[in-house]
Amino acid sequence: MVLSVEDDGPGIAEDRIADMLEPFTRGDASRNRSTGGAGLGLTLARAIAEAHGGSLTLSNRSEGGLNAEIRIPA
Repeated sequence: MVLSVEDDGPGIAEDRIADMLEPFTRGDASRNRSTGGAGLGLTLARAIAEAHGGSLTLSNRSEGGLNAEIRIPA
């Protein structure tokens, strides 16, 4: 099974994509406790996918934005 989520935002710098899967990492430096987000969403999504034998990958879209893809074996 593949679940793919795409957006049309600015994407993520290639050298930061792996970092975004680490706990407490935020892509936008302006985000903090008052603006929301703890930097755990992608970490948790990756952990859930891996617990089911799958994976989570992030990639920039050629037309702009980001693609997050969860693959879980059937």
